[in-house]
Amino acid sequence: MSNKKNKEIINQDSDSEEDQDSGSEKDSDFDSDGNFVGDKELQADFEGRNPEDCDFHGIKQLLRQLFLKSNVDIGGLSEIIISQNYVGSVVKQCLDNEPENDDDDDDDDGSDGVFGITTVINITKRKDTPCIQQIRTLLTTLAEDNADNKTKALVQKLLGDDSQHVGFVINERILNIPAAISVPLFSSLQTEVDKAIRKNMPYTFQYLVWICKTYNNGDEASEILYANQEERPLADEALASFDVDVTEQADLSQWDYEGGALTPCRKVLIFEGNKLNTLIRLIKEEVENA
Repeated sequence: MSNKKNKEIINQDSDSEEDQDSGSEKDSDFDSDGNFVGDKELQADFEGRNPEDCDFHGIKQLLRQLFLKSNVDIGGLSEIIISQNYVGSVVKQCLDNEPENDDDDDDDDGSDGVFGITTVINITKRKDTPCIQQIRTLLTTLAEDNADNKTKALVQKLLGDDSQHVGFVINERILNIPAAISVPLFSSLQTEVDKAIRKNMPYTFQYLVWICKTYNNGDEASEILYANQEERPLADEALASFDVDVTEQADLSQWDYEGGALTPCRKVLIFEGNKLNTLIRLIKEEVENA
């Protein structure tokens, strides 16, 4: 039986016309991460739902935006996200005239596009799962190649001590879905994590790792642009952070922006595990003040 638990409904005006599963768009409609950036306008209602089996391909496509060509089994990671659907949400479009009661699940499988995914995964508890092993290896490699010695030591510490549980936060959506949608999604995530902890489930984290999609123009004095605007204030709360240039993995190496060129990057943030509520508060404030 499919899980049809709906969460808060959000009304948004988005600039994207079709979901990420459409393979017929022109290449110029996508940015260097594979995000749709066409100029078509969509006015629609979106809602957060528990991930379901029918969301597999949509989740996988969103994870590809984050990991690009990294050696991570995003199919396996998608399966984990669906398997722990009591924590986290997918963003889906509210369909007009959706039947209230439908005895035929095959006719109402919820398989319309996935526009976003917000969740957290315990990469310590699941460290023996192949895709999680790959994420842990990726974090170690990225730190070795890009972080300072203090941050390298921290990454080795948090991944080397199984008594220190690490939560890997995933916050992905199609580019032109506005940042305001993140507020109810993270509020729901906070509630779900708290509920899981009360049930003695492994969601008490000593550390959180968060990879943000960013862009810069090579000028250290200029402001970093975040693909997800709500993530902009989070770096100030981080124990450590480092930046990774992903130009070689991106299909397009640069974005044109107000006459300049932007290079696609990733900012890896490491937080104390008890900072989740603070981070969610900062997200809400960033969206409200935008």
